Amino acid sequence: QHVDSKWVSSSSEIIAFRKALLDPVTANQFQRFVSLKGDLLGNGVLFWQEVQKYKDLCHSHCNDATVQKKITAIIDCFINSAVPPALQIDIPMEQAKKILEHRKELGPYIFREAQMTIFALLFKFWPKFCKFRSNLPSDKILLALERKKGKKTQKKEG
Repeated sequence: QHVDSKWVSSSSEIIAFRKALLDPVTANQFQRFVSLKGDLLGNGVLFWQEVQKYKDLCHSHCNDATVQKKITAIIDCFINSAVPPALQIDIPMEQAKKILEHRKELGPYIFREAQMTIFALLFKFWPKFCKFRSNLPSDKILLALERKKGKKTQKKEG
């Protein structure tokens, strides 16, 4: 019985997290929050959102050239960046290589494994973010995160 209720609550948390990533305001707040924990985590939020847009593009039956451009844009930004490090998100090298090998295959699943990896990684920070956010009015969240970022920067410099 206990195991079932735990699973139900975690599946509803997963749904809430997914909705949050699709909401521009909450996603931006969450992205800033996880950026304080590690540079690549902030990129992970953006990657997840861009892959969602890519999947929507695939399902909208737009032309192949547009789909290919979106694949290339995601790869150039997150998987094989001209700016070091080449891999700008926190996924295993094998996943990155697989994406590069399959970059010409159009379809909604090219980034699936990487997106699931990123989702699982980011989801670990969701409860901490919810707790952080619960103590603040929504218009003060970004301000509080900026302050935290400032303190972190001062510590590095000091």
